[in-house]
Amino acid sequence: MLKQFLLVSAICFATQTSAKLDTLPEEFSDFSLDRDITISYDDLDMLLDMTVIDLGRSDRRFRKSKANIGTRMRAHKNNDTALEANRFFYEEVTTSKLKEGFHKVRVSLEKVPDQVPLNALVLDEQLAYWLNLYTTALLEKLIEHYPVIDTQELLFGEQSILDEEFIHVAGYQLSLNDIQHNIVFKKFGKNKPIVMYGFHQGNIGSPNLRKEAYKGSEVYHQLVENGEEFVNSNRGMQVRGNNKLYLSLYYKQVEALFDDYENQLKNHIEDYTEGDLKNSVELADNFQLSIDDWGINDLYRTERTFGASTATNRAALLNAVASASGDVGVGAVNSSYISDAFMERTVEFGRFPPEVWEKLKQLNTKRKENRGSVKIKDLDANQE
Repeated sequence: MLKQFLLVSAICFATQTSAKLDTLPEEFSDFSLDRDITISYDDLDMLLDMTVIDLGRSDRRFRKSKANIGTRMRAHKNNDTALEANRFFYEEVTTSKLKEGFHKVRVSLEKVPDQVPLNALVLDEQLAYWLNLYTTALLEKLIEHYPVIDTQELLFGEQSILDEEFIHVAGYQLSLNDIQHNIVFKKFGKNKPIVMYGFHQGNIGSPNLRKEAYKGSEVYHQLVENGEEFVNSNRGMQVRGNNKLYLSLYYKQVEALFDDYENQLKNHIEDYTEGDLKNSVELADNFQLSIDDWGINDLYRTERTFGASTATNRAALLNAVASASGDVGVGAVNSSYISDAFMERTVEFGRFPPEVWEKLKQLNTKRKENRGSVKIKDLDANQE
């Protein structure tokens, strides 16, 4: 009969400085089989629920270039993608104390390894942790730089926010690209390329920003939802002419997830395509990466409407969505929904459910005694 034991060996935590991530360290590469330890994201759930507008699945409609009577709209070159993707209340968040909430949550998430080593978590919990840390840190940076209309230079220019090493986890100095490419893609992506849909980039043309945090028990279901939404939208995939397949430029960023990139990516798109386009996708001989929309996914600047109750298209209704959802949108500007007490509770001890604390105490006691990292080994009961 086999019995699991937690064996502890050396761990070093940073004090004042952090090391750069050159290779995937043991703290990030190992994992546990013990599902008793789960991380709570109640604070991030609350923030995202208040600041993200869910526009639902794409109906593949194109926005008309001419607005209805009484309505003027900001020009948008991507009329095929302008009505898609969830929106974020950048306009309201950047002028309220809510922006501090994203910073506090990011700092709180950075402290998780001080309470429990990441390799004491099962893989699903680890993946949810990295995706939530990435999302929170990205939004924090975008809020810092807002207003911005086109995100391409901000993301991929000489001073890219994706390369900025401002995240500190378990003694390592990380960038957003480190989390995406050097941790998640390397550790999870080869077996499950669906992880690509967990990396929203602040623009309409990227995978969706969810209205909730990722959860360890649901993370792959959430990623599949993101994948289905993205592939079946104009910004993810289009078929034109004689079964000519066009895909998002975002798929160029995930090339490392596929050994046989062109064939495997096309198979992936075929698997996720729904409805009438499925047969056309299957018949396409190849694809072209050409779809993009770098416009920031804010609520007003991309799709601003002015005094038009007669407007009927989906973009023109964005203002109505904001007005009708005071509890989760504009009404959140006073930031009273997230009290300082709640934020402090999360930073200090609210990241783990109460029933987990006794286990964490025991784990941390062993870690201090042995100064080690956690590994899982199966030992025969006779070896006790």
